[in-house]
Amino acid sequence: MEGGYSSDQLERRGSEPTLNEDSGTLESSILFTKRNIPEAPEEEEEEPQAPLREQDLKETYIQLVQGVQEWQDGCVYRGHFGLDMKLGYGEFSWPTGESYHGQFYRDHRHGFGTYMWPDGSSFTGMFYLSFREGYGTMYMKTRLFQGLYKADERFGPGIETYPDGSQEVGLWFREHLIKLCTEIPCSVSISSYPEFEGFLTHSPARISLSEEETMHWDLQEERDPFFYDYKQFLLNDDLTLPPDVYLYSTDNTHMPITRSFRRDLDSRIFLHDIPPFVEDGEPWFIKNETPLMVKIQKHAYKFRNKKEHSSWNMGAILEGDRSGFACRGPKERLAKEMILKAEEGNYDWIYGILRDNLASPDVADARGYTVLAAAAIHCHINIINLLLDNGADVNKCTDEGLTPLNMCFLLYYPATSFRPNIAERTVPEPQCFPKETQKLSVSHYSSFTFRDSDSIYNDDLVPISESPKSSIWRDSPQKWESTLPRGSVGISDQGQELEDVLESLDRCTPCSSTETNFESNHCVQNYSIRLSWNMLEKSARAYSMLKVPSTEAISDKGTMRQMAWTMTKHRNMWLTINCLLHRGADPNLCRVPMHVLFFAVKAGDVDGVKLLLESGARTDIQFPPELGALTPLHIAAALPGEEGVKITELLLHAITDVDARAADQDDVYKLNKPEVLPSSMKLNNEVGPPRIYSSVNMSVPEEGGRTPLHVACEREDNYRYARDVVHLLLSNRANSSLLWGGHSPLSLSIASGNDLIVKELLTNGADPNLPLTKGLGSALCVACDIAYEHRRSVNSRLGLIDLLINYGADILAPVTLMQGDKVAVGTAVDYGYFKFFQDRKIAHCPFHTLMPAERETFVARKRLLEYMGFQLRSAIMAKESQWDPKVLCLSKKAQMIPCHRLKQRDPSMPKDPQLEELEQTPFFKFCYQCGRSIGVRLLPCSRCYGILTCSKSCKTKAWADFHGRDCGTLAAIGRKYLSEIRKKFKKSMNKYPETLGLLLQLNKVYTSYSHE
Repeated sequence: MEGGYSSDQLERRGSEPTLNEDSGTLESSILFTKRNIPEAPEEEEEEPQAPLREQDLKETYIQLVQGVQEWQDGCVYRGHFGLDMKLGYGEFSWPTGESYHGQFYRDHRHGFGTYMWPDGSSFTGMFYLSFREGYGTMYMKTRLFQGLYKADERFGPGIETYPDGSQEVGLWFREHLIKLCTEIPCSVSISSYPEFEGFLTHSPARISLSEEETMHWDLQEERDPFFYDYKQFLLNDDLTLPPDVYLYSTDNTHMPITRSFRRDLDSRIFLHDIPPFVEDGEPWFIKNETPLMVKIQKHAYKFRNKKEHSSWNMGAILEGDRSGFACRGPKERLAKEMILKAEEGNYDWIYGILRDNLASPDVADARGYTVLAAAAIHCHINIINLLLDNGADVNKCTDEGLTPLNMCFLLYYPATSFRPNIAERTVPEPQCFPKETQKLSVSHYSSFTFRDSDSIYNDDLVPISESPKSSIWRDSPQKWESTLPRGSVGISDQGQELEDVLESLDRCTPCSSTETNFESNHCVQNYSIRLSWNMLEKSARAYSMLKVPSTEAISDKGTMRQMAWTMTKHRNMWLTINCLLHRGADPNLCRVPMHVLFFAVKAGDVDGVKLLLESGARTDIQFPPELGALTPLHIAAALPGEEGVKITELLLHAITDVDARAADQDDVYKLNKPEVLPSSMKLNNEVGPPRIYSSVNMSVPEEGGRTPLHVACEREDNYRYARDVVHLLLSNRANSSLLWGGHSPLSLSIASGNDLIVKELLTNGADPNLPLTKGLGSALCVACDIAYEHRRSVNSRLGLIDLLINYGADILAPVTLMQGDKVAVGTAVDYGYFKFFQDRKIAHCPFHTLMPAERETFVARKRLLEYMGFQLRSAIMAKESQWDPKVLCLSKKAQMIPCHRLKQRDPSMPKDPQLEELEQTPFFKFCYQCGRSIGVRLLPCSRCYGILTCSKSCKTKAWADFHGRDCGTLAAIGRKYLSEIRKKFKKSMNKYPETLGLLLQLNKVYTSYSHE
């Protein structure tokens, strides 16, 4: 309504008269009484007088009659009637002097018409259910308004013209402008932050009215435990209202409007135009996502095909283009001035404007920069409270999606305050520097001197190098060194002794001339004064507590004052953020360039994260898929220092998905090492150890992107804090069996060198036998991989292998090796040798040709592989000790005697069934000295046939280490069972003569051994 009544007041007034926009006269709505229609001709009396049903309006031709209806209060209607209602064209007058002539439909002013007031004011335009809705022109005594209406209120683009030719141009809501077509030069824009360009992946939604006309049936019986058939009646328009309700009530203010009735009403409005639901021409996109602005844009889109939209240049207003209009009017100038006064902090001026209702507290410039945003980014808390008390929307956003809270976070957490973390791959790669450079980089410093141009009485310390920028908005509020220039000589953290200062001053004697001229600065000299960093920071903190003018220029002040000014702005911005959150700012609506929770987490601000979580910030948010789809928990788990532990704990208390996956499933764990050559070890399709040797479940676990547990296990910065993060994640039931890039959390902690995390994972039930993908084998394989050997010393690696085995790691678990089209199955020992032969220089060059460092590497690798071979042999012997020694001995003898190997090479030779039965007993063939089973030729001991070795050196070492003691025992076991073998073979000598040769060979072997 134009005359000062809100939409809520109009709803309460019902059918009472409404006020005119300017004159204040009454506009009466229709009083529904019995019609006094003149008698129709005789031929019409034969027609049935019963009222038609609602669907008859669509299916039956409506015959209109001319008539007059009068009421006792003096209201008169002259015009067409149909279906016992005002229908068609007519004129309605009230005793107050107000009148309307135009289109009617179902007793409502519906369509094009003109409403007039006694003072001469009038409105010509579209009406919708007796309300002004659509484009229209409001003629008033002192001004003319042309624009879009809804529910008797200005709602959308419009132009208000004054007699002097000035115009108020913009988007209107009721009697105020809420969006101008001019820009404020000091507004905050995301384009000023190029470091966040990668986060701007959100595309605006397309405006469509067809969705409002479609109601989808999403109730499913299998998902709804309270599903009943009557729920489908909600979609039936005929059952929404009682039958024939229009006959006794047309008060649509308090009754729902069905979809079919809405379509019927719209068809009357757009009778000669393209229907608004037909998406023709170029698509319209939502420019501003504030709920009120979205409604305005959809309402303008609905009437886009009206001729007034193009003839009045409403499209330019929606685009923020004011070039085609006259000079600004007083309301527009006042609204712009209000934004500037909010930046300055002029509380009294803004209070007067709002008190007199001269401007809207939600007014914004062409880009959506509001008064509240201007006050917020300049930390004027009193103006913020004033605007919110007067109805400003605390969550109103700009066209870029920035809310006032969002802008404060952009300024409070600049990109320089973000902590490097491994989750985002922002950790700088380690670089090697000379020792002198490293010593200098230990202490952060800058040099400060008195400038030649300054007075010798100036006690301000200023840097030698160029002064920093006057605007410190982009400087880090948490790292004060970012606000300071860097010189060539530093401020040592330990300070400097007084004698050193005096000595330096003596060496810098200003001038050698005997002439003294105190009128010039000829004798002024720069003296280097070294100050400790702690002294500067404490001085700045004390100075920031003083009440100094905030507008004081700092560009020519000392470094300490610059630091103090930064601290003050930082503290005021924090208070502003607290104020906005306390007054209802929703942190979940701050999504540009990213959710504000990410700002606090990336900066490692524990208090900021706690404040946002207490304000209802969601934790199930993610980066765009282009940036890895990381969650706040991913980044918190990667933060170095104690802040990461505290933030992780806060996020876990907020019901966070502890196993959320990032979108980096195609990435792999990479080290800063050059790529190695393919292994020189040959793969001959070996089948690996029999299944009876290992009970490990070889099912491949789920693989995908990184979880927060993967990120924490990948950390290399602080092992103790990383262990604490892992402990928190495991305490909240993080799954330690998920894979990323082939790695499990356990294998990642082994690769990163964090033994504390390894122990934590194993203690909490992590499976050391979990099969890994992408050629990684298992946790034992990663422990012996040469790619990660620089993480630990050889003794630590041996201790790690013992730790894994003590927690159940099975060294006999099969491991698949692949190289090209060759595949072989072995054990972790074979994996270790496979990786060992990738470094061909160390593996194949003579020992005396290697450099000293390479010799140490060779010795360490061989020691590790020998130890793993010992563990493999011990595990096999422990496994075989549980079996029947008789069956095991016969199986070994049957499979390792020379004649059996000949039969394996020549399948045409006949086999004895008794020998075939013995061959079915599992027996793992490997080198008992080095543990290898792939890429080697294994030969049995010619005395006992109890072990296999791959080379002469392994045979010699095995004899010296253990087989010299065990060979006689194994031979004795063979003689014990020789008689049993003879008995079994006698039955088959007649069928298989070659069996006799086997028996003679066995007898010869054991007889010669006994003679020795």
